Amino acid sequence: MYTVALLAVQNCMYSSITGPFDFFSVASFEEQRMSDHMAVPLFQPVIVAPADREITAFNGMPIRAGAFFSDTMVYDIVVVPVIFGDLELLLADRETIGWLTRQGQHGACLCSVCAGAFFLAETGLLKGKKATTHWNLADSFAKRFPDILLKREKMLVDEGDCITAGGVSAYLDLSLYLIARFGSPELAASLSKILLIDPARRLQSPYQTSSFNKNHGDMEVLSIQERLEENLDETITIRNLAQRARLGERTFMRRFKKATGDTPLEYLQHLRIEVARKLLETTSETIEGITRKTGYEDISSFRKLFKRHTGLSPSVYRKKFSCLV
Repeated sequence: MYTVALLAVQNCMYSSITGPFDFFSVASFEEQRMSDHMAVPLFQPVIVAPADREITAFNGMPIRAGAFFSDTMVYDIVVVPVIFGDLELLLADRETIGWLTRQGQHGACLCSVCAGAFFLAETGLLKGKKATTHWNLADSFAKRFPDILLKREKMLVDEGDCITAGGVSAYLDLSLYLIARFGSPELAASLSKILLIDPARRLQSPYQTSSFNKNHGDMEVLSIQERLEENLDETITIRNLAQRARLGERTFMRRFKKATGDTPLEYLQHLRIEVARKLLETTSETIEGITRKTGYEDISSFRKLFKRHTGLSPSVYRKKFSCLV
């Protein structure tokens, strides 16, 4: 039997605790059915929290713990849930970080979902290892923990004693993965079918969207950003853009990069891919038509570029994300 601690953290996502709890409970039930005998349950999940502290989920639901940090129990698996809110304030909770650290040092497999990776990183046990977190938190994570090799495109990264999962719903991927690792691939496959959950998600790239910073205060750069947005199919050169901004080329390049984080050509490419995503999601426009509308002439090059950015071909992306029935 594997003991599983589901860590209750203030402002956590309720389902990222109750979801894995149900997963491990169903896995134990299914394992007993498959083995055709009344064995000890394969997993024993429990919600763990600091003693004498009320923990409330992000949705306002109180979380009732079944065990506390004051217990001497060392778990086989510890799962840090999805967390919303002020991370800086939450990461100042040294009691929780200390408990996690001790669990890892005594042999527990530490796991996290989404922003929970920040808690694992604070223990120091991820130093020099690979990890992932939600794509929208990746820059903050990389800046805060430069000694961790961030694999921002991955949905899940297993480093043996530490497992990190990416997006908010990645607790589904993590739960199935843990059931396969500590139970069996056959058991995980059975649960995937019973619960109608796709076990094949490996990348976050298809879900990632680009953000375009316009609150930088550089009006010359802002005018070029707006120009690029309105003329995606226009052939551009740095010289022409610099002239429009009434700046020298070197000055323009430096200011554009500082304001947006990208070179003008990178920025235009991200714009085009983002527009292509929306057209694939919300229209029945042909791939050829989308290629032209986003400023590309060669459909083969567009397909390769789109797949490099999203991990999926345009046609597969449309099947996965289209809003049209």
